[in-house]
Amino acid sequence: MIYKQVVAINSDFNFVKSSFRELNFLKHLIKWQPVKLVRWDGIENGDIAHMKIWFFGWKDFIVKHQFNKENDFILDFTDLNVKLPLGLIFWNHNHKVSNSNNNIIITDHIKFKHKYKVVEFLLYLPMIFPILMRKISYKSYFKKNKPL
Repeated sequence: MIYKQVVAINSDFNFVKSSFRELNFLKHLIKWQPVKLVRWDGIENGDIAHMKIWFFGWKDFIVKHQFNKENDFILDFTDLNVKLPLGLIFWNHNHKVSNSNNNIIITDHIKFKHKYKVVEFLLYLPMIFPILMRKISYKSYFKKNKPL
């Protein structure tokens, strides 16, 4: 299954880019979700993010960050599956922050697979709902937190 979301942010590009490295930013994104943060190393290549998600019991969700690319116009990195819950066999979540003429765009592009297509279809909404919520979370974070 595939889901892509684009959110425009009114903020400073370097501030938005640096926020993706901040633990408080991640905590803000998951604040209202049934998620426990176990480990978060950052977003550099090889860094691990380990969360437990509630889906009829706490389930491990562990990803490794890869393909980190950064310059004056873009921050781009991908979460790849290490340990997935609910029988998922593939997870790829690309995060991209881009700056085009002072328009800051955050793009989340997710691909996931389950060993059974029917279950994959049933899991679509529960798996993308936390990303859907980021439309609000991104805007609220950058409205409340301004660059110095």
